[in-house]
Amino acid sequence: MFDTITSFLKTHESNLLQSQQRLAVAFHESYSENELAGFINNLWFENKLIISPKIENSLAPERAVTKLGEEYDLVVFDVRESFYPDALGIVSGVLCGGGYLIILLPQENKWDENDSLFLSHVKTLLNYKSGIYYFIKNRPVTEVLSLDVIAPINEQGRDNSLYRTHDQKSAVESMFSSIKNNDAYCCVLTSGRGRGKSSALGLLSALLIEQQDNTILISAPKLSVAEPLFEHLHNQCSEGVSERSAFKYKKSSVSFIAPDLLLETLPVADVLLIDEAAVIPLSMLQRLLRHYSKIIFSTTTHGYEGTGRGFILKFYTLLDETKPGWDKIELHQPVRWARHDPLEKWIEEMLFLNLKLTVKPEMPGEISDCHVSLIDRSELLVNKNKLAEIFSLLVFAHYRTSPSDFQYLLDSEDVRIYSLEFNGETLGIVVVNQEGGFDSALSTAIYRGERRPKGNLLAQTLCYHGGSEQAATLRYARVMRIAIHPQLQQSGLGSYLLTQVISKEKKLGMDIFGSSFSATADLLDFWNKAGLSMLRLGFSRDHVTASHSAVMAKALTDKGVTVIDELSLKFRRNISLWLQGPLSDLTEEIKNYILLQCQDEESWQLTKMDLDDIGSFSKFNRNYDACMPAITRYIKHIFTLHDDINEVLSDQQMEIINLNQKYTNDWKMVVSKMRDKDKTCVNSKNQAIKLLRSSIGRLQDFKFN
Repeated sequence: MFDTITSFLKTHESNLLQSQQRLAVAFHESYSENELAGFINNLWFENKLIISPKIENSLAPERAVTKLGEEYDLVVFDVRESFYPDALGIVSGVLCGGGYLIILLPQENKWDENDSLFLSHVKTLLNYKSGIYYFIKNRPVTEVLSLDVIAPINEQGRDNSLYRTHDQKSAVESMFSSIKNNDAYCCVLTSGRGRGKSSALGLLSALLIEQQDNTILISAPKLSVAEPLFEHLHNQCSEGVSERSAFKYKKSSVSFIAPDLLLETLPVADVLLIDEAAVIPLSMLQRLLRHYSKIIFSTTTHGYEGTGRGFILKFYTLLDETKPGWDKIELHQPVRWARHDPLEKWIEEMLFLNLKLTVKPEMPGEISDCHVSLIDRSELLVNKNKLAEIFSLLVFAHYRTSPSDFQYLLDSEDVRIYSLEFNGETLGIVVVNQEGGFDSALSTAIYRGERRPKGNLLAQTLCYHGGSEQAATLRYARVMRIAIHPQLQQSGLGSYLLTQVISKEKKLGMDIFGSSFSATADLLDFWNKAGLSMLRLGFSRDHVTASHSAVMAKALTDKGVTVIDELSLKFRRNISLWLQGPLSDLTEEIKNYILLQCQDEESWQLTKMDLDDIGSFSKFNRNYDACMPAITRYIKHIFTLHDDINEVLSDQQMEIINLNQKYTNDWKMVVSKMRDKDKTCVNSKNQAIKLLRSSIGRLQDFKFN
């Protein structure tokens, strides 16, 4: 087999190099690990990348993202143990024109017996598809070799200068000229994967700081997204001082800043560049548009990392209203391979990267004329049009929907997909994840912070953060996604769909129906109108959305009512104390909305819920912020009733309690003050909380007169 494959690679090598196209070669496991290692080592390609959980000197699939921006002539991708769609999307983008992607499949019998719907989808694309050569045992080599013919092409026309393509050169020069010659400029730069979008921003930045003194800010969901920009700056401006997140050249500077910090501080900048803008909420982008006069937004229209193509529809409307005359530039030409590359087409089809939104469906005269049904996922592989309809709604919603998400939606036994249809067209979908249903012992372990079963966000949140010890024994239906066709939104369809899904989930025996999402006043109001109660706000802001996560839920059974009523009351009692501490950075809009809903049920009376929180905090590993209101009430209660606390606690224990109450959520100040007294006492927030646990535990154990 290996001799046949090696011969095949050599036969097509010159043809591929001349055309700058790429191919995948797939074959099943029928060899030892030593034979495989020998085959890979004997391949003559200089730049090899091996992605595998088991091959020696390979890179784990989870770390494939670290290879973004690099270039390879050969990629070996091992799916014998598990399929990693996101990693495949990444490595296909670092494979250069003329290169091969070798896919190692499981043994044929294991491959055929696997009942994964996602793999069934992959299998249909292995046979007789342009871009992939599938070697099957006992099939004549001549049949395999004649599957496709790749003709040399000469359309790439690469520029020998700084630019990888004419496309890129034209885009950079256009943006540079507009920034230089106008007092205000707004541009949206879009492209598919591998078109040199981020490097174009780097080349633009180099031109700007070379021509005149400029302060440029670059913001993106992650620093790694902006790293190609800084690499191009370093290569172009060799006299500059380069750091991972900043670059200085003479009196100019280019600096990375996280989206939440950018919005909070609004630092001075001549030009603001925002890469992968589709990930950032429109409300944030709208504020930045008002503040900065020269701003460029870039986004990938589809890619391995997941995008919200619905962002483009909404954002373009916003720009038309606020920035008339804004510029739009799209990069079409790949930088590492030729156009019409067969491998790119194959990968796009496999990973659902080429989905297109259907034209605006017909709106029913009455919403009740719509039909809501539970989708049989196995039928989606037969009805590819329906699959495309459903998945395109997710892609065009403002969600980051990656190939691994699609794999999960197709394969997870805990997922249910509901569709809203009218006249045979899909108008919207809801994706529900079933969670919880654990035994009492596991629920207690979750409550204590000892266990965190994967994929049970709602059950764990209400149990661990909410402080309901047996909450994880209940069965939950959590909304993972809700999407309505972008041109039919704000018409009541989403609320109707949600109402129908809640009814269906109740009939399936779910105890609680809920959702977790980035909190905005509009979304809180949407879920509130659907009958869901606020149960939790996350204590830290997302650095991309600058939002706190919210958890809202609705009881569907008597058992659910007990948990929801308890945790809803607890949230209303605690919110005013949280707003003085870990939630002090909530926006005024969110604060006002929540306080209006809660109607100030704060009470300093110590309840059983408080005592449960105190006990689980001091004895186990419950989260401090979740228990903070109970701790505050307890300390106030103890110090009011007893004047002999000093006899119970050590000096350190007394100090940590006093400082904790004085500085609430400022753990840096608490640690600093503790170190002023004793430098060996505590050196971090975790150590301070550990000391506070023992101090509270000491108070609980002591029998006061």
